[in-house]
Amino acid sequence: MKKYIYTHATVLIYSLYTLIMVALLWGFHLKEGTPNYVLATIITIVLCGYWFIFYYRILKKNRIQVLLFIVAVTTGVYGFKFQAIEEYSLTNALYSTFRLFLLDVDPVFSKSASKFTTYPLAIEISRWTAAAYTISTLFSLIYLFFNQSLKLALYRIFGNHIVISGYHKKSKVLIENLRKQQKKVVLIVEEISESQMTYLRELGVILLIGKQGSTSLYKKCKLSSAEYFIIFHEEDSKNLNEILSLNVFVKETGVSLSLKQVIVHLGYHQSYELFEEIETDLSLKTNRADYLPVKPFNLQKLVAEKLFNEYPLHEGYEERLRSPNGEALHLLIIGFGQTGQHLAVQAIERAHYINSAQIKITILDKHAEKVKKDWYDNYPKSKRVADLTFHTIDIETDSIDDYVLAKEAGYTHIFVCLKDDFEDLKAGIQLGKTIPHLPIYLKLSEKAQISHWLHTNTEKFNKLYLFGNYEEALTYDYVVNDQLENRAKNIHEAYKTSKEVGSKKKQGTWDQLSTFLKESNRNQLNHAEVKLMLMGLKAVAADEIAKSGQKALTAKEYLAVAQEQLALLGAAEHQRWNAFHFLRGWDTLEEIADGKTKDPDKRLHACLVTYDDLKKIEEITGEDYQKYDCDVVLELYQTMQMGRYGIVKE
Repeated sequence: MKKYIYTHATVLIYSLYTLIMVALLWGFHLKEGTPNYVLATIITIVLCGYWFIFYYRILKKNRIQVLLFIVAVTTGVYGFKFQAIEEYSLTNALYSTFRLFLLDVDPVFSKSASKFTTYPLAIEISRWTAAAYTISTLFSLIYLFFNQSLKLALYRIFGNHIVISGYHKKSKVLIENLRKQQKKVVLIVEEISESQMTYLRELGVILLIGKQGSTSLYKKCKLSSAEYFIIFHEEDSKNLNEILSLNVFVKETGVSLSLKQVIVHLGYHQSYELFEEIETDLSLKTNRADYLPVKPFNLQKLVAEKLFNEYPLHEGYEERLRSPNGEALHLLIIGFGQTGQHLAVQAIERAHYINSAQIKITILDKHAEKVKKDWYDNYPKSKRVADLTFHTIDIETDSIDDYVLAKEAGYTHIFVCLKDDFEDLKAGIQLGKTIPHLPIYLKLSEKAQISHWLHTNTEKFNKLYLFGNYEEALTYDYVVNDQLENRAKNIHEAYKTSKEVGSKKKQGTWDQLSTFLKESNRNQLNHAEVKLMLMGLKAVAADEIAKSGQKALTAKEYLAVAQEQLALLGAAEHQRWNAFHFLRGWDTLEEIADGKTKDPDKRLHACLVTYDDLKKIEEITGEDYQKYDCDVVLELYQTMQMGRYGIVKE
């Protein structure tokens, strides 16, 4: 929106400029009494031509210099050719005009051959515009060679820039989106082609080339005054290595950082586990606090979160999921690479309802045995919370729709996540014809015209949904200014305050929490919408409620609704909590010693049992763990208010 306003405001300004200049030009000549109509016509044509070039964006850069050059040449040639004291050839006129750009005027307008004379108006216009062109070009060249140094000097003073380490297809998308939002970006790379270098500099990115984790590069990029540091290499090993290099840099130099956050991309589950170990050894501080938060992120996870936020799994199955005897959801995932696995994780973490039935997931993949091994290597305890089945199918030789029809497995959702966008599209359209009543989600990683075409043909493809576009996920709002994390942070701070008031014991801040605990808070928020749905409620942004005239529930009204099914809702919350831990390799602590219910080093927790079995833990410890689950439900009203949402009836 800002860019649209800026563009149209600029066009309006230049249009007014052209009109005013033409009006002044003709007004001046007519007032003179002996107007030079030829000169006025030439300049009018130049100005109108310039306006045409600007309006239709024929030239995107150096428009002012182009205008100065055209005015100088046309008026100069005209002046030297027709207003010299003697006949002057066209070649001489051209030569003398170009000498004006060297800030020198040929003495052809005075019999005394003196340079100190009164020049015709055409030459006056030409020599001043030529001088302006020459000086502005010199400044442009100086800026071209020294702009990085000048910008970095300003960044050192004012800061608020984003440093990105690593350049590839995906980080390029993130950089482009950051620049669209006018964010200041400094990119650190080890090697880059000339064409890429030119493109990035035209984009307004400051480019620094050198060895990964280099102390000199960290100093050159003014990391000490940056706002965010994003580590985004293609290989996880490089990303983890750079975190350690940053830690060494801070330790050895004693530099005081202004960073709000370090953000690191980790593509694989094992990398997350290793990061959690590394995190405990980091000693990163800032001039704001003793803890510099380091946030891992994963592109496929962002894509999966975005999909289920836009298209919740429970949509269309509400009554079935609110019934204690309702059937489980059954997902079919075709292609089980990184995106397919993250979809499965998100589904398992969110799909906990009053029916308490385990979610079913059927996976079709060309290399079913391999992806099955990969899955259970990453999530060995997932059998405790989900029913997964793997089948080998080669899309190039086998018919997916024949398989789906033959099984009659009662699928509720179909996700097509093959490696190639075209294969996804082909399989999705064919399945849409075979089973038109089921929602089918197609992964298209890149924006394409086919996406627009499918959306405009909604009658024919009304059950086909597209997801996975990297351009929509790799943005400032998803990667940097993570709204879900901001809400989780606000909720934690409120929880911290209430705990401190009750126990008089100092609680840790959000930044002091481990990545595991931060993820736990995020996961709980992701399930908030599900709990509201189970109560026949939904969260709506406060400003939308005001516009629509809907009536938001009061805290008292909400509590009355929540109390009606509190035990069932608490059980659903406990199932979610169990799933979060089991997916991260935790297991049940069988024996409670000295009242301790968990052993984080061994990833064991006594409460990883059914909701009903929590009563047995209470008998041993004297602590009501069921109450914790129920409190999450009861506190949902305040949780939504903190995020500026109100709760209304469906």
